[in-house]
Amino acid sequence: MGDLVFQNEKTSQYRQAFRVFKDLAKQIFTVSTFYFLTGLLWETVGEIDKSIEYFSKSVLKDPERSYLYFKIGHLQYRRGLVKEAAKSFRRAISSNSEQTALFWLSTNAPTNALTNGPAGHHLQGKTLDSVAFDINSNPVSVKSMVARGKDYYGHGFYKEAQSCFKQASDLDPENYEALLYLGLCLCIAQEYKEALSCFIRAARIRQGDPAIFVNMGLCYSNMGNHHEALKCYNRAEQLGLINVELLNNKGFSLVELGLYHEALTCYDLSLELNPDDLTLLSNKGTCLCKAGRHMEALACFDRALQIYSKDTTLLNNKALCLEAVGRYQDALDVYKLALDLEPRNITLIINKGGCLAQLNRHYEALACYDKAIKYDPFNREIWSYKASLLEKMGLSSEAVNCYNKALGLQ
Repeated sequence: MGDLVFQNEKTSQYRQAFRVFKDLAKQIFTVSTFYFLTGLLWETVGEIDKSIEYFSKSVLKDPERSYLYFKIGHLQYRRGLVKEAAKSFRRAISSNSEQTALFWLSTNAPTNALTNGPAGHHLQGKTLDSVAFDINSNPVSVKSMVARGKDYYGHGFYKEAQSCFKQASDLDPENYEALLYLGLCLCIAQEYKEALSCFIRAARIRQGDPAIFVNMGLCYSNMGNHHEALKCYNRAEQLGLINVELLNNKGFSLVELGLYHEALTCYDLSLELNPDDLTLLSNKGTCLCKAGRHMEALACFDRALQIYSKDTTLLNNKALCLEAVGRYQDALDVYKLALDLEPRNITLIINKGGCLAQLNRHYEALACYDKAIKYDPFNREIWSYKASLLEKMGLSSEAVNCYNKALGLQ
């Protein structure tokens, strides 16, 4: 079962980034900046409530960040908290005056949230309606719209940046930068088909830019089309680009296609450029394990864990590798270390259950699957694992119930 739930750094990078960031950031940033960046990370992984919490902490620590009330309002509106969103928008407008209003209007913020506020709210002598009229009467240039979008993008305001780049590309369909950044924003939103369309249009405008082909490859890879992804990565190489990102992404697609030897060549080349990169070491270890070279894989994971011992993806993959060579008790010890760091990590809980099942500790394995179901009751795979184990234990009736549950979730 282990190979079904291998983790790789490509899909778990934000979770691991948060853990590394949490350990190091307080030594580098002010408390307010730490809260702000933590809020951005939580938003990236879809934890809207956590994101609101940390953005609110940031602005409380540093009132100069009052523009964050605008961001908080957006997030509250997405959660359906319309009244709370209206309060946040009003606070942003009152503390940051006309600049925040222009920001709000230019990014298509929810209008019905504002209607809950006081009519004709004044901003340095202007009402919101008059500010809107000024914008519509004096439309900004495509160049300034792209510049504004790049500023939002650089500060992590991806939804707002996407709106700016969309407007710019609508006004000038041949604007390379607008299409490139719009595609990047769509990638962050995991809208890969739409992002790919932007990159293809950009590639027609500037055919010699290898970065476009790397971005196209990432879209194809995330859509599961690794053959097309490889064509894009190879095209980027033909245009003269050789860097860690390209080699790592190409290696990932090669692994997905079962081309382990070629993938290892990519990882070795990239590790020559950056020997201590955790992502590269983890992905190389995963590749070696899938290729059946388990002892080399373990050495790779151990080297990475010497650099950073709290990476749960590395710990998970090391445990799976230990299982592959029959060292089940050692694997359980590694799962325990990982679960101490992330007790609700579904992948770790499932894999621990599978390891316990291999040791015929069936009731402990069932307890793991039940815990995973508690955290994610609509996960078809967990119900299937539990059904398979119940069948192995001779509990046919219970197994059938679980199989039916799994089938119902398709």
